[in-house]
Amino acid sequence: MKVKKVDDYQSWYIEEGNEALLIDPWFDFSLVDGKGWFLQRTKDKKSLLTLEENSLVKNIIITAPFEDHLHFKTLNEFPDADIWCSSQVKSILVKKNLKNKINNFSSNSNSIGNLKVSAYPAGFPYNTTANCLVISNAEGFTVFHEGHVVNKSVIHKNEIKADVAILTAEEVKFFGLLTLSMNLKNTIAACNLLSANKLFITGSNPLKNTGFVNHFLKLNKLDNDFRDDKIEIFYEAGSTFTS
Repeated sequence: MKVKKVDDYQSWYIEEGNEALLIDPWFDFSLVDGKGWFLQRTKDKKSLLTLEENSLVKNIIITAPFEDHLHFKTLNEFPDADIWCSSQVKSILVKKNLKNKINNFSSNSNSIGNLKVSAYPAGFPYNTTANCLVISNAEGFTVFHEGHVVNKSVIHKNEIKADVAILTAEEVKFFGLLTLSMNLKNTIAACNLLSANKLFITGSNPLKNTGFVNHFLKLNKLDNDFRDDKIEIFYEAGSTFTS
């Protein structure tokens, strides 16, 4: 299995055999059209996918109904890819009249391309709107993806173990109180719970985000004091690991 961070934020590419899937892809220079008064982010390259990698994409997973996870312009670039998402996200997509086949995923094992994918509720406060993912190949190599806050009860209840974890690690708090993204200390604890020794950081550098919403958020950089020598961290756009 090949895991690649394909931009400087939270777009992911996972390849197995001759097929690949994307998670929450945003492949454009700006997150929203126009000034993006509420939320905006820009980047220098649309994505770091190669032409070959791009051609292997057969499925796309959307984990949350928010515009930094659900990017319609990018989805329109993959009209032949199947989309997998919650019923809430599916209702939004249906209204957009996308050409793609849209599938609901569940905590039961979904066969997506050459991979098995299970979707569970994300951690609070996203437990009713977003999903975390457990993605495994035929050899049992497993990736755990959570775009916000880890739901420890889900990990315990389902006895989830992973080789690679894709997690937030730069803390974001709403009004300084409600945790929207984890800090590295809590992220390392989650990796230990999962027995994961490879960590990819998602939601990278929230300080690059702009817009009115920032007035209500407390944003922090990666706190390297909590690094664990037993866990390899992948942070930069284009970072790749192949099992």
